[in-house]
Amino acid sequence: MRIGQYEKARVQEEKPQGFYLELEDGDRVLLPGSKAPKDLQEGDELTVFIYVDNEGRPIATTQKPYATVGEFAVLEVIDASDIGAFLDWGLDKDLLLPFKQQLGELRKGDRCVVFILEDERTGRIVATEKLKAFIDYDTSPLHISQKVKLTVYDVSAEYVDFLVDNRYTGRLFLTPGNKDTFEIGDTGEGYIQNIHEDGKLDLSLNPIGYYATMDSSGDVLKKLQDAGGRLPISDNSSPEDIRREFGLSKKAFKKIIGGLFRKGLILINENEIALAPKRER
Repeated sequence: MRIGQYEKARVQEEKPQGFYLELEDGDRVLLPGSKAPKDLQEGDELTVFIYVDNEGRPIATTQKPYATVGEFAVLEVIDASDIGAFLDWGLDKDLLLPFKQQLGELRKGDRCVVFILEDERTGRIVATEKLKAFIDYDTSPLHISQKVKLTVYDVSAEYVDFLVDNRYTGRLFLTPGNKDTFEIGDTGEGYIQNIHEDGKLDLSLNPIGYYATMDSSGDVLKKLQDAGGRLPISDNSSPEDIRREFGLSKKAFKKIIGGLFRKGLILINENEIALAPKRER
């Protein structure tokens, strides 16, 4: 019997408290009558989710949780107490996020990003906000420019960390134009900008490649115009400064400003870029 997973089962017998099911591995589990489909009979086959009740006993339900053991999920806090926060995960029985597994104070209505696991000591299903131990750092299946699903799990003044495809971790470095726009639990799509040897990813919210270069060229020109025609950054600037200002890798930035220079739209100096005088365009 796999706690926190779906199991195929056959109704073995009916009792006043519900139906006893036989699982494929031969184990028996109770499906309470309140959780059973109407007209369920002995011999019927069905798929159930296995969880643990308040007394530590395995119980079956036909309700479907938002995520199972071994998965990440964005869940809402239903209540909070000294022992932890209780999360809505789609079952009548709320999911406990123990106080020691929280990263900060949680209140009713908050969203949190958690990993669901079976507690080794009690055998019960719990959640944790401490995600790093469960992230997959084998990024060999991924490639640069790949479109991925993103879930915000940490926000700082300089960057946002995302779950990538609910499996990997990636970072988006913030620029002045996209600060204060992210909250824990936000979801969306993005693109892999770089893959590091340690399995961490750099992310972009815009496509990578030719079309991204075309879009970003306009962004560079707009930033120059908004700054009065000059910016103290050039192809000699550090990758960190370029990423902080434009959200681009240094390679992409050099490609963009090189194209703008060849079109006569900007000038590139040792420590700055500037809009070209109109007579030179």
